[in-house]
Amino acid sequence: MKDNHIQQFVIDYLKTHVTKSDVVVDATVGNGHDTLLLASLAKHVIGFDIQAIAIERTLQKIKNSSIENVTLFNDSFENISKIEAYKGVVFNLGYLPNGDKSITTQALVTLDTLKSITQQMQNDDFILITAYPGHPEGTLEADLILKYVQTLPRSFLSLIYQIQNRKNAPFIILIEKQND
Repeated sequence: MKDNHIQQFVIDYLKTHVTKSDVVVDATVGNGHDTLLLASLAKHVIGFDIQAIAIERTLQKIKNSSIENVTLFNDSFENISKIEAYKGVVFNLGYLPNGDKSITTQALVTLDTLKSITQQMQNDDFILITAYPGHPEGTLEADLILKYVQTLPRSFLSLIYQIQNRKNAPFIILIEKQND
């Protein structure tokens, strides 16, 4: 059996929580896989990535499909707060697969962005994060996020989905805004 539980959790969660009336954000478009999944589920997807190659790869995937409900920005996810309304944000942290591994998401930037997003969240909004602690910045990033979600008020629900017997395996952090 292949170790795809983390990826399948993300897919299953998105399929049950994103509807055709939702605007969602793909904070790190990477190679476009999450962007395409979100586009099949949502009214509109807004995607961010700091690497032009990630935007190009995602645009190519969009062109090869019949998807028209995606807007991409070659920009940092720090600017998510400029978007007025969305139901959820998906982060796939770390570095671009098959890309330059020296370019990673930055722990403090990610933390500041999460703080900003959680302040804007409405009831039933979500943040779905895949963290990758297998490299130094990823370890720091995961640790900071885990500490932060423990400080969220009771109006939030935070869950961790993690493989326990794989050292430094990717894991999921889910944050949902609950009814006040």
